[in-house]
Amino acid sequence: MDLTTPPTPITEPSPPELSLSRPVHRLDVHSLDLHYDAAVMRKAGAVVPVQLPGGVPVWAITRDATARAALRNTDIFRKDPRHWAALQRGDIPADWPLIGLAAPAGRSMVITDGVDHWRLRGPLSTVFTETRVRALRTSIDIITKKLLADLADAATSADDGIADFRQHVAWPLPMTVISLLLGLPESEHDALRSNYEIFFDDTRDPTAALAAIEDIITRHLDAKRRHPGDDLTSALLQLPRDEQLTTEELVATVQVLIAAGHETTVHLLVNGVLALTSHRDQLDLLLQGEVSWDRAVEEILRWQPPTANFLMRFATRDSVLGGAVISRGDPVMICYAAMGRDPERYGPTADDFDITREGGHTSFGHGPHACIGAPLARLEGRIVLQELFSRWPDLAPAAPAPRAPSVLMNSHTNLRLSLRPSHQRHEEGAAK
Repeated sequence: MDLTTPPTPITEPSPPELSLSRPVHRLDVHSLDLHYDAAVMRKAGAVVPVQLPGGVPVWAITRDATARAALRNTDIFRKDPRHWAALQRGDIPADWPLIGLAAPAGRSMVITDGVDHWRLRGPLSTVFTETRVRALRTSIDIITKKLLADLADAATSADDGIADFRQHVAWPLPMTVISLLLGLPESEHDALRSNYEIFFDDTRDPTAALAAIEDIITRHLDAKRRHPGDDLTSALLQLPRDEQLTTEELVATVQVLIAAGHETTVHLLVNGVLALTSHRDQLDLLLQGEVSWDRAVEEILRWQPPTANFLMRFATRDSVLGGAVISRGDPVMICYAAMGRDPERYGPTADDFDITREGGHTSFGHGPHACIGAPLARLEGRIVLQELFSRWPDLAPAAPAPRAPSVLMNSHTNLRLSLRPSHQRHEEGAAK
């Protein structure tokens, strides 16, 4: 079938080699190379059966055009986990570490489609506007300069001149910005950080962390009801009566906003530094003003998408997609890491990091569920990376950045940077 067309009702027998009971690849949270995994899946086909950690089977969509067709077709592929046959049969353990992302609790825009989805997303569209995002630019500039100063202080105080970019910049910046947008107090940052790190850790039961996050958000909503301010939470609480969300929907919506508003940007920043420091020719184009930082951010998002694999959609009826027969109730995973380097879209240079490339990407999703916070992530990425490399054009990783235990997030646990040129470190060592 034409990969660019939406899936059609089943009209042909299932190819015997494609079955959820016979995975072409088993994903491992301790994989050292998500792009190797992505290439294996993509080579096997546009839609292939794979096994998630814990032995959970899922269809993986690996080609960009096929994925965009599925993401547009919310009639056949829906987000509501009530359509997941294995979950309804009780085959998925309640403590499965990925359950919070595959089948989130609470009624939020993440697990709804059609009219219900628009009812929950619509209010955000009226308050999470480009004007509100642009108004954050000055704040982001100020926060960036402060955090880079903290990074410099940490490097100066260390004997080897090395500091962790993730700890001092990449994590606190988007958490501070999304908290500013939502009116969340700084006193909650550490608790949110620790609980969201558990939530996005594919090896840990997220139940207690989710309960703690919900408690923080519930208390925050109560505080904003009593003392509203000029923030997104207050705006959501003050929507017209016919647009107001229930408390359960508000908690779920704010939870999604915090997760999406900081997690993606953390990985964009870390992956951006790794990409540019390992491609000095590309970095030189930016420093010389020959290519815009906006273009660089887009290529980072394509080449190293923050979300490697996205859970989950569920087939509402038997259908054919990308040559695979998907049965009603089957789960479907979108493989952004595979799509970002899909030669059918990007040609023979799909694996190359090239900031002069044109043509865009699908790393923020497509269709009705495309990421509503994408403009904010792009703005933060551009400001931080430009300021970082303007200050320290010769910075370099001091050690390989260890991968976080996840098959879903393209993330690292730290990124230790040396802010001093190598010749300066050598001269200082010789002087001692």
